[in-house]
Amino acid sequence: MQPRKKQICIIKLEGIGDVLRTTPILWNFQNSEVTWVTEETAVPLLSGNPLIKSTIVLPDTDRLRGCVFDEIYNFDEDLRACRLAKELRAENKKGFTYDRGSYAPFDADARYAFSLSKDDALKFKLNKKTYQQILFETAGLKWQGEDYILGYRPKSTVKYAVGINYLVGKKFPNKAWPHWERLAGMLDSVSVQKEFSRLEEYVDWINSCRIIVTGDTLGMHIALALKKKVVIFMGSTSWNEIETYGRGVILKPSLDCMPCYKKVRCRQTVYCMDLITPEMVLGEIEKASAE
Repeated sequence: MQPRKKQICIIKLEGIGDVLRTTPILWNFQNSEVTWVTEETAVPLLSGNPLIKSTIVLPDTDRLRGCVFDEIYNFDEDLRACRLAKELRAENKKGFTYDRGSYAPFDADARYAFSLSKDDALKFKLNKKTYQQILFETAGLKWQGEDYILGYRPKSTVKYAVGINYLVGKKFPNKAWPHWERLAGMLDSVSVQKEFSRLEEYVDWINSCRIIVTGDTLGMHIALALKKKVVIFMGSTSWNEIETYGRGVILKPSLDCMPCYKKVRCRQTVYCMDLITPEMVLGEIEKASAE
């Protein structure tokens, strides 16, 4: 008789890019049965992942109510996730829980991640740990270079030397790089990002490019998960949290206001992303092409 597999529940809802860069934790549960709770928008990134037995989409969590897990890992500060993590039954719980109207760490392993969300100086200036290091630490594990696992298998083949992934979300408008049109004019084999109706189409487009030029966006995480060479420009968000696995280079200016995490348009005299020139990016593209 085969031994019973450990039953694991992972809760990660918000930020599709963060959902994707949470997938390295799955390498630690290869001999377990994993249930992942997320939101509908992230499902294409998880579906087909061989290390996930089932995906539960909020708010449809009724079939979890009778379950008893060996371990629950809630990596989300979202109060819906924290309430769910508190309510579900498990022998061991890690990450974040719900406590008196807010979120709180289950144990000491999650205190550093909790502090990052509460202490701007720590998150913006002092933290030197990558997201993956913090993730594994929160789970009581040690990160040893575990990589992304993308569930969706792209149907495209490489057609372009460079893809310019220039669109940014509304939450952090200062991630936008203003010089992408000039860069496109310098390149012979280039494809420029467009609006895609389905996430799968977006993954297929990224996969059709050999090198991706991007800001700190979902596309960056997808490109890294697809093991593309990536040229990343950053200013308003923390570059220390980004793990490139040796496949990317991060271009960033040096300004005292960086990173700012501002959710409104920058009003500084000098805009950090302006300082990353097309010539700088082109130089990194040529280096990546030569490798």
